[in-house]
Amino acid sequence: MKPQTQFLMIALAITFAVGLALTVTLICLSFLKDGTGQNLPTAPEEEALEVYDPTAGFSEEATTGAPSTTSSVTEKPTDPPKDPEVQGNGLIYVNNGDGTCRVSSIGTCLDACVVIPEYAPGGSRVTAIEPRAFYGCATVSAIQIPPSVKSIGALAFGECKNLVYISVSANNSAYCDIDGVLYTADRKTLLLYPSMRAGSYANISANVTDIAEMAFYNCVYLRTVIYEGTPEQWEQIRISPKNYSLTAAAKSFGGGK
Repeated sequence: MKPQTQFLMIALAITFAVGLALTVTLICLSFLKDGTGQNLPTAPEEEALEVYDPTAGFSEEATTGAPSTTSSVTEKPTDPPKDPEVQGNGLIYVNNGDGTCRVSSIGTCLDACVVIPEYAPGGSRVTAIEPRAFYGCATVSAIQIPPSVKSIGALAFGECKNLVYISVSANNSAYCDIDGVLYTADRKTLLLYPSMRAGSYANISANVTDIAEMAFYNCVYLRTVIYEGTPEQWEQIRISPKNYSLTAAAKSFGGGK
């Protein structure tokens, strides 16, 4: 074959290859268009992400558009003021702030006979015994109440299982005792019949109109209640809950044994 013929065939081959490459390119570009001949939309630009600052937090204004109504500083609530407490002879007294105080707890007192003083060690006059102040105390066998005490809270001596006797000063205008049993001064309310009081019977006057809660609770020796009034009068007495020993005891009416 002549050199001129070989050169012409090479040139034709190159031309064919270039043409084929252009055809393939045009076909590829056609796939980038949709069926309407419009260019496909490009991907939208991503919005900038908000970076959360853990030290800053989010305010109400930032999230809702409304001005924030809360303060960034939370004030610690103040505790209500407490009465100062004074301890003496084991009992705990709480000052009322007016020269008087009240017995709030037996505290560390281990005396068998607890003498409540007219004046606390700090000089304040003892005018009250708080509810449940001696509740459940097993060491107390006798309690002496001074003339200054004008208020004894509910169940102040409740469930004192070894209590034998309660003594109240004759000068106390609010309370009294009858043979070691605690009453209001008018003797209309029987407040406490000591659990270990000696004797198998209890005398109750027809003057009594109320018997306090747990006044007769776990009374070891009590067997009979002698009521000076009639059965009809007995039914009129307001007897508060948990007077199990009173309920279980036999009843005698008219003052007879």
